[in-house]
Amino acid sequence: MREGLEALLGALDDPELVDAVISSRDGRRVRLRRVDLHRGRMIQFEVGDGATSEVDNVDPASLPDRIDALLDDGFRSIFVRLTDRSEQYTLSKRGRLLRSVHRGTAPAPDTDHDRRPARSVPEDAPFLVELGLTGRDSRVRASSRDKYLQVVRFVDLLDTVLDGLTADGAVVHVVDLGCGAGVLTMAAHHHLLARGFAPRTVGVDLKSELLDRLNASAAHLAERDPGWEGLRFHSGSIAEWRPEPGAEPHLVIALHACDTATDDALAAAVGWSAQVILAAPCCQHDLQAQLDRRTTPPGFEALVRHGIVRERLGDLLTDSIRADLLAARGYRTDVIEFVAGEHTAKNLMIRAIAGASPDAEAAGRVDDLVTRWGVRPALLDRLERDSG
Repeated sequence: MREGLEALLGALDDPELVDAVISSRDGRRVRLRRVDLHRGRMIQFEVGDGATSEVDNVDPASLPDRIDALLDDGFRSIFVRLTDRSEQYTLSKRGRLLRSVHRGTAPAPDTDHDRRPARSVPEDAPFLVELGLTGRDSRVRASSRDKYLQVVRFVDLLDTVLDGLTADGAVVHVVDLGCGAGVLTMAAHHHLLARGFAPRTVGVDLKSELLDRLNASAAHLAERDPGWEGLRFHSGSIAEWRPEPGAEPHLVIALHACDTATDDALAAAVGWSAQVILAAPCCQHDLQAQLDRRTTPPGFEALVRHGIVRERLGDLLTDSIRADLLAARGYRTDVIEFVAGEHTAKNLMIRAIAGASPDAEAAGRVDDLVTRWGVRPALLDRLERDSG
């Protein structure tokens, strides 16, 4: 039997099992959970590639062979969630399963076939309690419900990119540029701990008084869990912050940094060769102001007749160009919905993972848009300045 597989099988047979996720670097994921069917208890394999998924219920006796086959097929990371802990298994170059354990809590497993899925961040997560989003009854306060749902959505998106991190050992360097109130910074740190990483997370913002309180909260959390010692908050601008030598970020987060601060964050991430970038842009005034001073290209006059349409056109051009500029520099990039539109109109996220070949077609699209609309995107200026 493969070294480490017996420990994994023991975790999957534990009565406290909630679920397990087996991931590959190319984005394939297999979710395992126990289900009780009329023919008895089975193991449900839900296989997905991000676009489609298939479900197969198999006899538990076949579990070792099924997992071995997945490991031979390029799957290398297994995250097992139990009610009292989580276990992370990583396939080494020698074919061994390396195990790390993180204590924590999760909802009790429910084997009913039609059960509702458990949320990725429990309402009584310690950082939610520390920040006051959760009350003494271990439930999220009504006034914080929308923020909590944003936290859950963010963590779910973060989880989709963790296989893109190839840090040395389990240490992952993270920076949240424009961290604001720090809730999502702490959510990222919490989830990385739960997934078995050892995060070193920095939140950067200009609000020094708020960051002092966040550093105190991080210290309180570290008193109960040493994993939180790797979190700190730094007062300063996005454009001026620099990582310590040898601690360049693997993961760069920039959520709702205003206008060209997003461009500062993206350019910095490219300069650091960040492996994963998650950016939710906000207030794209720079390109919008340029559009207001330029003559509209022939055939597009209908898009600028109404002010609100013209404004959103500026937003979409800005973020389309940003995504293509990242793709042109070797990032596998897509633009997705971050939070529901009823919560905020600024609901897009640029998700970029390093490792792709530079996309010449994406570079061509940028050149075409810049020429056609007569604009000069801030990110293009920053990337050319840094590369020069």
